[in-house]
Amino acid sequence: MNSAAFQAGKDKALIFHPSQIVYLEHDSTRLYAEVVQFVESRRQCWVRPLALASQSDAAIDWTDCNSLALQDLRDGSDLMCPAVLFRQALDTDVIPLLSWLCSLDANPELKVQTKPASHQLHQFIQKIWQAYPEVFSSDRSK
Repeated sequence: MNSAAFQAGKDKALIFHPSQIVYLEHDSTRLYAEVVQFVESRRQCWVRPLALASQSDAAIDWTDCNSLALQDLRDGSDLMCPAVLFRQALDTDVIPLLSWLCSLDANPELKVQTKPASHQLHQFIQKIWQAYPEVFSSDRSK
């Protein structure tokens, strides 16, 4: 997410709904997650991670699961993050991703992990904290 997109997100009245699929993007990586609850008073989203998608190519096609490095995060922990960081995922992004996740359920031998999913998620969230410290500070104004 570039700084202009981040600023535009800060200015919007974001409201997410349970079961909605959202993503958090940084550089060439996206965390796709399902909204469990939107805490309006704190402007926070409680989300359940689904997958981490990344690609080194500059022209990223988020709908081509064959060209993305995908990590299944469904067995990981839930997150509570500032809502301003999330964007609503489009159906065209989510349907191929959900198909990929379903194929893993049908064929568990396809599930190859180089690092534990929790480690991948932790590294990604650390990068987000470093990139946007102002949204995580406890004394920020609303």
